[in-house]
Amino acid sequence: MRTILEGGTLFYQGSFHELTRMVIEKEKITEITVAGGKAKKPKPQGKGKGSDTETTVRCDGKYIMPGFIDAHTHLSLEEEGVGWADADLNEEFGLATPQVRAIDALKMRDMGLRDALRGGITTCMITPGSANPIGGQACVIKIRGKVAEEAVIRENAGIKFAFGENPKRVYGEQKQVPSTRMGTAAVVREWLMKAQDYGKKKKVKDFKERDIKLEALLPLLEGKVPVRAHAHLADDIITAYRIGQEFDLDVIIEHGTEGHLIAKELGRWKAKVVVGPTLASRCKAELRNQSFDTVRTLMDEGCQVAITTDHPVIPIYALPVCAAMCVRFGLDEEKAIKAITEYPAAMLGFDKRLGRLETGYDADVVVWSGHPFDVRSKVEKVLIDGKDVAL
Repeated sequence: MRTILEGGTLFYQGSFHELTRMVIEKEKITEITVAGGKAKKPKPQGKGKGSDTETTVRCDGKYIMPGFIDAHTHLSLEEEGVGWADADLNEEFGLATPQVRAIDALKMRDMGLRDALRGGITTCMITPGSANPIGGQACVIKIRGKVAEEAVIRENAGIKFAFGENPKRVYGEQKQVPSTRMGTAAVVREWLMKAQDYGKKKKVKDFKERDIKLEALLPLLEGKVPVRAHAHLADDIITAYRIGQEFDLDVIIEHGTEGHLIAKELGRWKAKVVVGPTLASRCKAELRNQSFDTVRTLMDEGCQVAITTDHPVIPIYALPVCAAMCVRFGLDEEKAIKAITEYPAAMLGFDKRLGRLETGYDADVVVWSGHPFDVRSKVEKVLIDGKDVAL
Protein backbone atom coordinates (compact mmCIF):
# COMPACT_ATOMS: atom_id res chain seq x y z
CA MET A 1 0.00 0.00 0.00
CA ARG A 2 1.35 3.38 -1.05
CA THR A 3 -0.28 6.68 -0.06
CA ILE A 4 0.71 10.01 -1.58
CA LEU A 5 -0.30 13.37 -0.08
CA GLU A 6 -0.07 16.38 -2.37
CA GLY A 7 -0.64 20.09 -1.74
CA GLY A 8 -1.50 21.91 1.46
CA THR A 9 0.63 23.37 4.26
CA LEU A 10 3.04 20.98 5.98
CA PHE A 11 4.66 21.39 9.40
CA TYR A 12 8.16 20.22 8.55
CA GLN A 13 11.52 20.68 10.27
CA GLY A 14 10.16 23.21 12.72
CA SER A 15 8.12 25.49 10.44
CA PHE A 16 5.34 25.53 7.86
CA HIS A 17 6.03 24.79 4.18
CA GLU A 18 4.00 24.31 1.06
CA LEU A 19 3.82 20.57 0.48
CA THR A 20 4.58 19.25 -2.97
CA ARG A 21 4.49 15.55 -2.20
CA MET A 22 4.67 13.15 0.73
CA VAL A 23 4.93 9.42 0.11
CA ILE A 24 4.01 6.76 2.68
CA GLU A 25 5.00 3.11 2.27
CA LYS A 26 5.31 0.18 4.68
CA GLU A 27 4.00 2.26 7.62
CA LYS A 28 6.76 4.84 7.16
CA ILE A 29 7.22 8.18 5.45
CA THR A 30 9.53 7.49 2.51
CA GLU A 31 9.61 10.82 0.69
CA ILE A 32 8.91 14.49 1.41
CA THR A 33 9.19 17.30 -1.11
CA VAL A 34 8.30 20.89 -0.25
CA ALA A 35 8.14 23.94 -2.50
CA GLY A 36 11.64 25.25 -3.13
CA GLY A 37 13.25 22.18 -1.54
CA LYS A 38 14.70 18.90 -2.65
CA ALA A 39 13.04 15.55 -2.13
CA LYS A 40 14.08 13.77 1.05
CA LYS A 41 14.28 10.05 0.39
CA PRO A 42 15.73 7.13 2.38
CA LYS A 43 17.62 4.28 0.81
CA PRO A 44 15.39 2.05 -1.39
CA GLN A 45 13.83 -0.80 0.58
CA GLY A 46 12.33 -2.76 -2.28
CA LYS A 47 8.69 -3.47 -2.89
CA GLY A 48 6.68 -5.31 -0.30
CA LYS A 49 3.46 -7.18 -0.51
CA GLY A 50 0.66 -4.88 -1.61
CA SER A 51 3.01 -2.07 -2.67
CA ASP A 52 1.32 -1.93 -6.09
CA THR A 53 -1.78 -0.33 -4.49
CA GLU A 54 -1.53 3.46 -4.61
CA THR A 55 -3.81 6.22 -3.28
CA THR A 56 -3.33 9.94 -3.86
CA VAL A 57 -4.86 12.44 -1.43
CA ARG A 58 -5.12 16.11 -2.41
CA CYS A 59 -4.68 18.42 0.59
CA ASP A 60 -5.03 21.84 -1.04
CA GLY A 61 -6.02 24.45 1.55
CA LYS A 62 -5.42 21.96 4.39
CA TYR A 63 -2.78 21.71 7.13
CA ILE A 64 -0.76 18.49 7.40
CA MET A 65 0.60 17.86 10.89
CA PRO A 66 2.40 15.12 12.78
CA GLY A 67 0.05 13.19 15.04
CA PHE A 68 -0.08 15.04 18.35
CA ILE A 69 1.21 13.33 21.50
CA ASP A 70 -0.11 13.74 25.04
CA ALA A 71 2.64 12.59 27.38
CA HIS A 72 0.47 12.30 30.51
CA THR A 73 -3.09 10.97 30.52
CA HIS A 74 -5.34 8.52 32.32
CA LEU A 75 -7.18 7.76 29.09
CA SER A 76 -9.38 4.65 29.24
CA LEU A 77 -8.51 3.82 32.87
CA GLU A 78 -11.80 5.40 33.85
CA GLU A 79 -14.17 4.75 30.98
CA GLU A 80 -16.25 7.84 30.36
CA GLY A 81 -19.96 7.68 31.06
CA VAL A 82 -19.75 4.42 33.01
CA GLY A 83 -18.76 5.26 36.58
CA TRP A 84 -17.45 3.01 39.35
CA ALA A 85 -17.62 -0.27 37.42
CA ASP A 86 -14.91 0.86 34.99
CA ALA A 87 -12.98 3.22 37.29
CA ASP A 88 -9.45 1.78 37.59
CA LEU A 89 -7.29 4.87 38.04
CA ASN A 90 -5.89 4.27 41.52
CA GLU A 91 -5.02 1.11 43.44
CA GLU A 92 -5.02 3.21 46.57
CA PHE A 93 -4.78 0.67 49.38
CA GLY A 94 -1.15 -0.24 49.26
CA LEU A 95 1.14 2.81 49.59
CA ALA A 96 3.58 1.33 47.08
CA THR A 97 2.05 -0.48 44.11
CA PRO A 98 4.76 -0.42 41.41
CA GLN A 99 3.58 -3.84 40.23
CA VAL A 100 0.24 -2.60 38.83
CA ARG A 101 0.28 -1.91 35.09
CA ALA A 102 -1.89 0.52 33.16
CA ILE A 103 -2.00 -1.93 30.26
CA ASP A 104 -4.07 -4.32 32.39
CA ALA A 105 -6.88 -1.77 32.76
CA LEU A 106 -7.07 -0.29 29.26
CA LYS A 107 -10.56 -0.20 27.79
CA MET A 108 -10.36 0.13 24.03
CA ARG A 109 -14.05 0.96 23.82
CA ASP A 110 -13.58 4.20 25.81
CA MET A 111 -15.11 7.17 23.99
CA GLY A 112 -12.05 9.21 24.95
CA LEU A 113 -10.04 7.30 22.33
CA ARG A 114 -12.31 8.56 19.57
CA ASP A 115 -12.14 12.06 21.05
CA ALA A 116 -8.34 11.88 20.94
CA LEU A 117 -8.39 11.22 17.19
CA ARG A 118 -10.79 14.10 16.66
CA GLY A 119 -8.28 16.33 18.42
CA GLY A 120 -5.43 15.16 16.20
CA ILE A 121 -3.84 13.03 18.94
CA THR A 122 -2.44 9.73 17.71
CA THR A 123 -0.19 8.73 20.63
CA CYS A 124 -0.45 9.14 24.38
CA MET A 125 1.04 7.91 27.60
CA ILE A 126 -1.41 6.37 30.06
CA THR A 127 -0.45 6.26 33.70
CA PRO A 128 -2.09 5.15 36.94
CA GLY A 129 -3.19 7.96 39.20
CA SER A 130 -1.54 9.89 42.00
CA ALA A 131 -3.10 8.54 45.20
CA ASN A 132 -0.06 6.45 46.19
CA PRO A 133 3.51 7.57 46.82
CA ILE A 134 4.42 4.85 44.29
CA GLY A 135 1.54 4.20 41.95
CA GLY A 136 2.32 1.86 39.08
CA GLN A 137 3.58 1.41 35.54
CA ALA A 138 2.59 3.71 32.68
CA CYS A 139 2.26 2.56 29.08
CA VAL A 140 2.31 4.27 25.69
CA ILE A 141 -0.33 3.60 23.05
CA LYS A 142 -1.22 4.60 19.56
CA ILE A 143 -4.94 5.27 19.17
CA ARG A 144 -5.84 2.20 17.15
CA GLY A 145 -7.16 -1.35 17.37
CA LYS A 146 -9.75 -3.17 19.43
CA VAL A 147 -7.45 -4.78 21.98
CA ALA A 148 -4.63 -3.38 24.07
CA GLU A 149 -1.97 -5.42 22.29
CA GLU A 150 -2.79 -3.64 19.01
CA ALA A 151 -2.46 -0.22 20.62
CA VAL A 152 0.45 -0.49 23.07
CA ILE A 153 3.88 0.43 21.75
CA ARG A 154 5.60 0.44 25.16
CA GLU A 155 4.27 -1.55 28.11
CA ASN A 156 6.41 0.19 30.73
CA ALA A 157 7.14 3.86 30.06
CA GLY A 158 7.99 4.63 33.67
CA ILE A 159 6.66 4.27 37.20
CA LYS A 160 4.38 6.86 38.71
CA PHE A 161 5.48 8.52 41.96
CA ALA A 162 3.30 11.13 43.65
CA PHE A 163 4.39 13.98 45.90
CA GLY A 164 2.42 16.69 47.62
CA GLU A 165 -1.28 16.98 48.34
CA ASN A 166 -2.76 13.75 46.91
CA PRO A 167 -1.03 10.97 48.92
CA LYS A 168 -1.06 13.18 52.01
CA ARG A 169 -4.84 13.52 51.72
CA VAL A 170 -5.65 9.94 50.72
CA TYR A 171 -3.68 8.29 53.52
CA GLY A 172 -4.16 11.05 56.08
CA GLU A 173 -7.91 10.48 55.79
CA GLN A 174 -7.27 6.78 56.48
CA LYS A 175 -5.33 7.77 59.63
CA GLN A 176 -2.09 6.20 58.42
CA VAL A 177 1.31 7.09 57.01
CA PRO A 178 1.88 9.22 55.00
CA SER A 179 -0.09 12.14 56.35
CA THR A 180 2.71 14.62 55.58
CA ARG A 181 5.09 15.38 52.74
CA MET A 182 7.87 14.00 54.95
CA GLY A 183 6.00 10.73 55.21
CA THR A 184 5.50 10.50 51.46
CA ALA A 185 9.21 11.01 50.79
CA ALA A 186 10.08 8.45 53.47
CA VAL A 187 7.77 5.82 51.92
CA VAL A 188 9.42 6.35 48.52
CA ARG A 189 12.92 6.05 49.98
CA GLU A 190 11.95 2.97 51.99
CA TRP A 191 10.81 1.06 48.91
CA LEU A 192 13.76 2.16 46.80
CA MET A 193 16.12 0.93 49.53
CA LYS A 194 14.27 -2.38 49.65
CA ALA A 195 14.66 -2.66 45.90
CA GLN A 196 18.40 -1.96 46.14
CA ASP A 197 18.81 -4.76 48.70
CA TYR A 198 16.61 -7.07 46.64
CA GLY A 199 18.76 -6.44 43.57
CA LYS A 200 21.86 -7.50 45.48
CA LYS A 201 20.16 -10.68 46.73
CA LYS A 202 19.12 -11.62 43.20
CA LYS A 203 22.75 -11.93 42.21
CA VAL A 204 23.22 -14.79 44.66
CA LYS A 205 23.10 -18.27 43.18
CA ASP A 206 19.82 -20.19 43.61
CA PHE A 207 17.86 -17.05 44.47
CA LYS A 208 14.18 -17.97 44.77
CA GLU A 209 12.48 -15.26 46.84
CA ARG A 210 10.80 -13.31 44.06
CA ASP A 211 8.82 -10.21 45.05
CA ILE A 212 6.53 -8.64 42.44
CA LYS A 213 6.81 -5.11 43.87
CA LEU A 214 10.58 -5.11 44.12
CA GLU A 215 10.93 -6.71 40.69
CA ALA A 216 8.92 -3.79 39.30
CA LEU A 217 11.24 -1.23 40.94
CA LEU A 218 14.49 -2.74 39.64
CA PRO A 219 14.20 -1.19 36.14
CA LEU A 220 14.12 2.24 37.81
CA LEU A 221 17.36 1.58 39.67
CA GLU A 222 18.92 0.13 36.52
CA GLY A 223 18.07 3.24 34.50
CA LYS A 224 15.81 1.35 32.11
CA VAL A 225 12.68 3.39 32.84
CA PRO A 226 12.13 6.85 34.35
CA VAL A 227 10.29 8.00 37.42
CA ARG A 228 7.19 9.91 36.39
CA ALA A 229 6.93 12.23 39.39
CA HIS A 230 3.59 13.90 40.04
CA ALA A 231 4.56 17.24 41.60
CA HIS A 232 2.81 20.61 41.42
CA LEU A 233 4.48 22.82 44.05
CA ALA A 234 8.04 24.04 43.62
CA ASP A 235 9.05 22.36 46.89
CA ASP A 236 7.57 19.02 45.80
CA ILE A 237 9.39 19.24 42.46
CA ILE A 238 12.65 19.77 44.36
CA THR A 239 11.90 16.80 46.64
CA ALA A 240 11.33 14.58 43.60
CA TYR A 241 14.70 15.65 42.19
CA ARG A 242 16.41 15.23 45.55
CA ILE A 243 15.29 11.61 45.76
CA GLY A 244 16.18 11.10 42.11
CA GLN A 245 19.74 12.25 42.79
CA GLU A 246 20.03 10.08 45.91
CA PHE A 247 19.16 6.93 43.93
CA ASP A 248 20.52 7.99 40.53
CA LEU A 249 17.10 7.91 38.86
CA ASP A 250 15.89 9.43 35.61
CA VAL A 251 13.10 11.81 36.72
CA ILE A 252 10.39 13.35 34.57
CA ILE A 253 8.23 15.91 36.36
CA GLU A 254 4.52 15.53 35.74
CA HIS A 255 2.38 18.70 36.01
CA GLY A 256 5.13 21.05 37.24
CA THR A 257 2.57 23.76 38.02
CA GLU A 258 5.07 25.96 39.87
CA GLY A 259 7.97 25.11 37.59
CA HIS A 260 8.21 28.74 36.48
CA LEU A 261 9.04 29.75 40.07
CA ILE A 262 12.21 27.61 40.01
CA ALA A 263 12.88 27.74 36.27
CA LYS A 264 16.57 28.60 36.59
CA GLU A 265 17.19 25.69 38.93
CA LEU A 266 15.33 23.29 36.63
CA GLY A 267 17.21 24.71 33.66
CA ARG A 268 20.55 23.90 35.29
CA TRP A 269 19.36 20.31 35.71
CA LYS A 270 18.09 20.16 32.09
CA ALA A 271 14.80 19.03 33.55
CA LYS A 272 12.09 17.25 31.62
CA VAL A 273 8.65 18.57 32.54
CA VAL A 274 5.15 17.66 31.32
CA VAL A 275 3.12 20.79 32.11
CA GLY A 276 -0.63 20.85 32.70
CA PRO A 277 -3.56 20.67 32.85
CA THR A 278 -3.27 24.47 32.79
CA LEU A 279 -6.67 24.87 31.15
CA ALA A 280 -8.27 23.61 34.39
CA SER A 281 -9.40 25.85 37.25
CA ARG A 282 -7.40 26.41 40.42
CA CYS A 283 -9.50 23.80 42.20
CA LYS A 284 -6.98 22.97 44.94
CA ALA A 285 -4.22 24.71 46.87
CA GLU A 286 -1.40 23.24 44.77
CA LEU A 287 -2.74 25.06 41.69
CA ARG A 288 -2.83 28.58 43.11
CA ASN A 289 0.18 29.66 41.02
CA GLN A 290 -1.00 27.97 37.84
CA SER A 291 0.01 29.99 34.77
CA PHE A 292 0.18 29.75 30.98
CA ASP A 293 3.65 31.33 31.31
CA THR A 294 5.11 28.12 32.77
CA VAL A 295 5.84 26.38 29.46
CA ARG A 296 7.56 29.41 27.94
CA THR A 297 9.56 30.19 31.08
CA LEU A 298 10.87 26.63 31.40
CA MET A 299 11.75 26.44 27.70
CA ASP A 300 13.63 29.73 27.95
CA GLU A 301 15.81 28.14 30.63
CA GLY A 302 16.60 25.12 28.46
CA CYS A 303 14.17 22.57 29.89
CA GLN A 304 12.50 19.99 27.69
CA VAL A 305 8.77 20.66 28.02
CA ALA A 306 5.60 18.94 26.85
CA ILE A 307 2.00 20.06 27.29
CA THR A 308 -0.67 17.74 28.70
CA THR A 309 -4.43 17.69 29.20
CA ASP A 310 -4.15 15.18 32.07
CA HIS A 311 -7.26 13.61 30.53
CA PRO A 312 -9.93 13.27 31.90
CA VAL A 313 -9.18 16.41 33.93
CA ILE A 314 -9.29 18.27 30.60
CA PRO A 315 -10.83 16.40 27.64
CA ILE A 316 -8.03 15.06 25.49
CA TYR A 317 -9.31 16.70 22.31
CA ALA A 318 -8.42 20.07 23.91
CA LEU A 319 -4.65 19.41 23.67
CA PRO A 320 -4.19 21.80 20.69
CA VAL A 321 -6.29 24.39 22.55
CA CYS A 322 -3.93 24.13 25.55
CA ALA A 323 -0.97 24.71 23.22
CA ALA A 324 -2.74 27.63 21.55
CA MET A 325 -3.33 29.24 24.94
CA CYS A 326 0.40 29.10 25.62
CA VAL A 327 0.92 30.94 22.33
CA ARG A 328 -1.56 33.59 23.44
CA PHE A 329 0.63 34.14 26.52
CA GLY A 330 3.87 34.53 24.59
CA LEU A 331 5.15 31.09 23.56
CA ASP A 332 6.44 30.84 19.99
CA GLU A 333 3.97 28.96 17.80
CA GLU A 334 6.61 26.55 16.55
CA LYS A 335 7.66 25.69 20.11
CA ALA A 336 4.02 25.16 21.08
CA ILE A 337 3.64 22.66 18.24
CA LYS A 338 6.82 20.89 19.30
CA ALA A 339 5.47 20.71 22.86
CA ILE A 340 2.70 18.40 21.61
CA THR A 341 4.78 16.51 19.04
CA GLU A 342 8.56 16.39 19.07
CA TYR A 343 9.26 17.02 22.76
CA PRO A 344 6.81 14.48 24.21
CA ALA A 345 8.06 11.94 21.66
CA ALA A 346 11.57 12.41 23.07
CA MET A 347 10.38 12.10 26.68
CA LEU A 348 8.62 8.84 25.84
CA GLY A 349 11.71 7.46 24.11
CA PHE A 350 10.38 7.67 20.55
CA ASP A 351 12.35 10.64 19.23
CA LYS A 352 13.54 8.58 16.22
CA ARG A 353 10.02 7.42 15.30
CA LEU A 354 7.35 9.90 16.36
CA GLY A 355 6.59 13.59 16.68
CA ARG A 356 7.92 14.73 13.31
CA LEU A 357 7.10 14.33 9.66
CA GLU A 358 10.43 13.07 8.35
CA THR A 359 11.53 10.28 6.06
CA GLY A 360 11.96 7.07 8.02
CA TYR A 361 9.51 8.13 10.74
CA ASP A 362 6.21 6.40 11.49
CA ALA A 363 3.50 7.68 9.16
CA ASP A 364 1.30 9.19 11.88
CA VAL A 365 -0.19 12.04 9.88
CA VAL A 366 -3.21 14.27 10.51
CA VAL A 367 -4.89 16.43 7.91
CA TRP A 368 -6.68 19.48 9.34
CA SER A 369 -9.21 21.72 7.59
CA GLY A 370 -7.24 24.76 8.87
CA HIS A 371 -4.54 25.71 11.33
CA PRO A 372 -4.80 23.30 14.31
CA PHE A 373 -4.63 26.18 16.80
CA ASP A 374 -7.78 27.71 15.30
CA VAL A 375 -10.71 26.26 17.26
CA ARG A 376 -12.80 26.30 14.06
CA SER A 377 -10.46 23.80 12.38
CA LYS A 378 -11.46 20.15 12.17
CA VAL A 379 -9.52 16.94 11.79
CA GLU A 380 -10.46 15.54 8.39
CA LYS A 381 -8.13 12.56 8.05
CA VAL A 382 -5.93 10.52 10.38
CA LEU A 383 -3.25 8.07 9.31
CA ILE A 384 -1.54 5.89 11.93
CA ASP A 385 1.34 3.86 10.57
CA GLY A 386 0.07 4.94 7.16
CA LYS A 387 -3.36 3.38 7.65
CA ASP A 388 -6.62 5.32 7.65
CA VAL A 389 -8.23 5.42 11.08
CA ALA A 390 -11.98 6.00 11.31
CA LEU A 391 -13.02 9.19 13.11
